[in-house]
Amino acid sequence: MDSCLGNMSKYFLFLTNILVFVLGVAVLGCGIWVLVDKPSFFSILDDAQDLCGEGDTSCDDIVSNISFYTSATYIIIAIAALVILIAFFGCCGAMKESKCLLGTYFTIILALFIVMLIGAILGYSGNFEDTVKAPFEKALKKYNDQPAEDDRSAQNYKSVWNEMQGELKCCGIDSFKDWQNTTGADFNFPPSFNKPEGCCVYSREGDSKLTPDQVEDCRKSNPNDADGQSVGYYFKGCYTAVTDQIESNQDLVVGLTIAVVAVMFLNILFSFALCMTVKS
Repeated sequence: MDSCLGNMSKYFLFLTNILVFVLGVAVLGCGIWVLVDKPSFFSILDDAQDLCGEGDTSCDDIVSNISFYTSATYIIIAIAALVILIAFFGCCGAMKESKCLLGTYFTIILALFIVMLIGAILGYSGNFEDTVKAPFEKALKKYNDQPAEDDRSAQNYKSVWNEMQGELKCCGIDSFKDWQNTTGADFNFPPSFNKPEGCCVYSREGDSKLTPDQVEDCRKSNPNDADGQSVGYYFKGCYTAVTDQIESNQDLVVGLTIAVVAVMFLNILFSFALCMTVKS
């Protein structure tokens, strides 16, 4: 195979598949990490399930979403492993100029390309707010700020909420005012407190940790602005903080998605061209 198109196809496939292999290993590692060391959001849903009594229909969404997130993680791991295998076929097929490997690579990546398009359409049509936000709003109602010492489930649940809010520098779902909405909930705060201690870990001034006196003042404060800027605390809702972060990186995500689809499409064309030019 000495043609210009053949050589270009060969080295393009090799380089892009090396990159895909590295990215696949990274995604596989992230998927395993999610299963081994669950992020705070997953832990909240898990612990909320433990607090649900038998026949408590309010927990149906929580239980179904735990299954959804766990299944999604396994799917990501499976896809990452498949991507690594595909990259192997692409690299070896290009360098060895093997019709069998190139044909296998072409078939798999074409199928994956179609699946990605279908998944993107289904994902775009889904309601992110219903899928993610609603279960956490129900999970928030299970919070108890002063659980009994022998109630380990409630103790763990309180700890997870406070750790998540402290790490993300947020408070509640939409804002700190979620903790003042006691409809269908009894947060059991101490007198004059209106939010958990997880909302009062850092100050906006230099991101320094609050002193015990500042924590007490923070838990009592009730500013007019939802994000707490006027009082120097982080009172923006956790859901709001996450969606703001997603929106701020939206252009980057869209750009990367277009680049991935373009590379996949080019790999389909080059693998087919290379397979046709390789002699049996």
